[in-house]
Amino acid sequence: MTTIFLSVTCYNVTMLTNNYYNDFFELGQQKINFSFFELSLPDDDPVYTLKKVMEELDFSGLLANCSDKGRTGYNPIMMYAVVTYANMRGTRSVDRIVDLCERDLAFIWLTRGKKPKCDAFYDFKNRKLTSDVLDDLNYQFMRRLQKEGLVTLKELFIDGTKIEANANRYTFVWRGSINYHLAGLLDSIDQLFGKYNAFL
Repeated sequence: MTTIFLSVTCYNVTMLTNNYYNDFFELGQQKINFSFFELSLPDDDPVYTLKKVMEELDFSGLLANCSDKGRTGYNPIMMYAVVTYANMRGTRSVDRIVDLCERDLAFIWLTRGKKPKCDAFYDFKNRKLTSDVLDDLNYQFMRRLQKEGLVTLKELFIDGTKIEANANRYTFVWRGSINYHLAGLLDSIDQLFGKYNAFL
C-alpha cells in the first residue's frame, strides 16, 4: 500500500509541475493591444531578464507545497515572479504589489492580466514560499545571474540599518539592549559568511 501511495503522489506532483511550467513559461504574453493605441514594454525591461533566468530554476520545492485539491489558485511560479520583480524594484508592500498588478505593464505581463489580491499574496508567502524554499530559490537565482554575467559575487554586503518609526526626543535605545542584540547579529554575520564561503 505504501508503494502505491508514493507512486500516486509522485504522479500527482509531476502532473502539477508540468501544468504550472507549461502555463507560465509557454504562454507568456508579450504585448497588450488596445483599440486606439498599442502599449508594449521596452525591449530592455528587466522583467524579460527575470523570466529568462527563472526558466532554468528548479521549482520542485515550491510546487511540493501546492495542492491539486480544491479550488485552483494562482500559479505559484507566477506569484514568485511577481514578488521577486517587486523586490527588484524596491517594493515589498503587499498592498503596493496588488496595485501594480492592476496598473503596471510589467506586472500585468507577468500575471497575464490576472489580479491577485492581498489574501492571495499572504497565503503564498505564509504557506507556500517558506523560508527554506525561498533560500533555495534565491540561491539558484543568484547562481543563474552569475552564469549570465549579471553579477560577480565578489563582495558580500549585509544591510543592518534600522530606523525607528515616529522617532522623537522621548524615544531612545537602552545600551543593554544594543549589546544583547549585537551578539545575535554577530552570530548571524558569521553564519552568513560561512554560507557565502561555501557558496564560492
